[in-house]
Amino acid sequence: MLVHSPPVTGSRTGSDPARGGPVEGTVNGTAATLGDILSDRARQHPEREALAFAPEIRTGAIRDRLTYGQLGQHARDVAAGTAALGYRAGQRVLLLFSPGLDFAQAFFGCAYAGLIAVPAPPPEGSRASAERLAAVVADAQPALVLTDDATAPGVASWLDSLECGHGTMPRVTVAALSGRAASSWTPPAVTCDDLALLQYTSGSTTEPKGVMVSHGNLVANLGLAYNLMGRPRAKGCGWLPLTHDMGLIGQFLITIYTGGWCLLLPPLEFAKRPYRWLELMARYGAEQAIGPNFGYDLCARTVSQERAAGLDLSRWTMAISGAEPIDLRTLEAFAKKFAPAGFRPEAFAPCYGLAEATLFVSGTPHGRPPVVTMVDGDLLSRGRFVPVPGRAAAGTGGQAAARPLVSSGMVAAGSVLIVEPRSRRPLADREVGEIWVTGRSVAAGYWGQPELTEAVFNARTADGRAGYLRTGDLGVLDGEQLYVTGRLKDIIIVRGQNLYPHDLERAVLDQAGDLRFAGTAVFALNGTDGGGSYRDGDIVVVQELQRSRHEPGALAAAASRVRRHLAQHWGADRVTVVFVRPATIRKTTSGKTRRAAMRQLFLGGALNPVYQSLAPGVSGRLKETR
Repeated sequence: MLVHSPPVTGSRTGSDPARGGPVEGTVNGTAATLGDILSDRARQHPEREALAFAPEIRTGAIRDRLTYGQLGQHARDVAAGTAALGYRAGQRVLLLFSPGLDFAQAFFGCAYAGLIAVPAPPPEGSRASAERLAAVVADAQPALVLTDDATAPGVASWLDSLECGHGTMPRVTVAALSGRAASSWTPPAVTCDDLALLQYTSGSTTEPKGVMVSHGNLVANLGLAYNLMGRPRAKGCGWLPLTHDMGLIGQFLITIYTGGWCLLLPPLEFAKRPYRWLELMARYGAEQAIGPNFGYDLCARTVSQERAAGLDLSRWTMAISGAEPIDLRTLEAFAKKFAPAGFRPEAFAPCYGLAEATLFVSGTPHGRPPVVTMVDGDLLSRGRFVPVPGRAAAGTGGQAAARPLVSSGMVAAGSVLIVEPRSRRPLADREVGEIWVTGRSVAAGYWGQPELTEAVFNARTADGRAGYLRTGDLGVLDGEQLYVTGRLKDIIIVRGQNLYPHDLERAVLDQAGDLRFAGTAVFALNGTDGGGSYRDGDIVVVQELQRSRHEPGALAAAASRVRRHLAQHWGADRVTVVFVRPATIRKTTSGKTRRAAMRQLFLGGALNPVYQSLAPGVSGRLKETR
């Protein structure tokens, strides 16, 4: 069982970048660039191994390794090679790589050369991913594609198929730039204010947007993460894709920043064999890892008790969990399953972040257990965070019951403000509102979208405080602890009370009975994208079944259980229940449910349900939207 701690009011020792102090790991106490950080590591510890790659998680055999000296040299080769080809600082470079260490060389090569890296998954897999990549290319207008030998043929074929005028875009492999006379290359003057990265968002409801992240943003955010949670020279083992901000910054760049070591694994290999990731954590004595909620949940659900007991996870002291909000049931299930392996509940380090703030906004200090607070659920639905005594089972009961909330960790002083989203009035502690963020980690805005940048990144409060990032997330501060309660756009209003879809989704899973439920998506039909004419309180539950064939009577009974529970415990009495096949629910790359996309699919009649039970009046309105 997780330790339920009172709020922590103290702060870690060390300077905090959001407060303007020096960041450990900078060069000569000044605001450094990424190139400065790597050069410093390579100069001090050229023979220390930085990264390793195991292409096949089943055996865990390491194929490639890079010391800090080798990474620095290869990155300079890339920088010198691109300069020799005529590319100059400020141009965008699309990075399309298979899992491996070539990406690391290319990314730091761009950093040395002053080029703006645009990481993206290669054009493989679904049509939707290829369309998203085409949208990224059309928006970023890259001058060059950097890739690896294995991915190059597919990249060439995909570029030839583009219809947006980029079919002839130059492409070059990292191997082709090796040994390009880096010793005679003169580095450009790159400053902390120069852009290092366009981090494209998931595009769950709109076209993907490129977040403009500077060298200074990255160094400040790495310093914030280190001051809140980090350990020097920690050993890590991770499977997150480096094209995603959590994998890029929280797994890869933090390793270089702290002078540590990380074993990188292919993401798809983890999805097939999650146990093998844990086995490699044990084999190599990894001390930290970062992942979204679904990764820990997958391990807790699929690894047998016998296999879990055969592991040694006693050296794992930092299990960073990035979820919005943090799911207590997942933390407790994982901690219980792997307690015989030596995993300690206090190793969990919940955090919160988003690409627009580079990554980290809050985090749990190393060695401190997650902070879990029981609150009055009815008052929470009315915007008030009121702790109550007692302990309720996670995910049970309704809005009036005592409910556990897991803190997403501590925030740096002055970096977070909770604001009433409509009036923009700053709120006091223990009042729920939109999370606004300020500080050196906040990015410059969205590439090529000045109006949206002004609205999102330069928000002003009603009392005149300016320069805040509007996150679109709802949360509450209790001292230095930040609790994330949900997404503003996903909120469900029933009789004037705010319900959070993740609470309802957990409640639905408890009504499975003899059926085997998989993913769940709950959303309101009074949303902004097609559902504006629906009555307040109309809710849709889309529930995946692990098996496609079921007796109709069993599905009808399950739908009735779901409706009855949501009506009795949550006050939701107009509920549509739709059972669908596995893998129907849309997710972001970090495993978050794309509820707005699911609403669009439902309204468009594109879910192909196994069984559905529509609330009164919904059928006719569906016809109107088609």
